[in-house]
Amino acid sequence: MIGDNLAKKTKKAVKKAVKKVVEVLKPPAPKPEVPKESMMIKRLEELHMLREDAAVIWKEIQDKDLTDEDLTELIRQHNFGNLLGKVSQ
Repeated sequence: MIGDNLAKKTKKAVKKAVKKVVEVLKPPAPKPEVPKESMMIKRLEELHMLREDAAVIWKEIQDKDLTDEDLTELIRQHNFGNLLGKVSQ
């Protein structure tokens, strides 16, 4: 009787422990990416009517989904270092 009761409690405790270990080992669910508005693109939009270099880049990035890193690389490819300094502040 006592042995059966102790065996049931032990079995239940083991199941609980295994369940906790499995929960700990599960990778967290991926967080959905929330697109944030790029400050570089926002600054470029402000400058594109004032500066020719900004207008060139602005025209080229229309209808493209670029990251800040992509935009930085594009500005560097055009050798617009001064513009890069303005938009990446």
